[in-house]
Amino acid sequence: MDPGVTLLAATAGTLVTGVTAAWCKARVQVRRERELSRRQHLRELPAGSRIVDLGERGVLIEVGNRKGPARGHR
Repeated sequence: MDPGVTLLAATAGTLVTGVTAAWCKARVQVRRERELSRRQHLRELPAGSRIVDLGERGVLIEVGNRKGPARGHR
């Protein structure tokens, strides 16, 4: 095989690996920050609140009663 082609293939492989690794690292960081933000919001909710995690689509939050946990329907 021609040394130029070998060098080009090795360089392309290294570049693809680097870009993939950087993308994965950024993706993990975004998920980590999202989870941290959700935990912080959870701490501030009043008792009786409910949370439904919709994954990539977001979070549904039903704010509860500040007096205590909700007990049945009214």
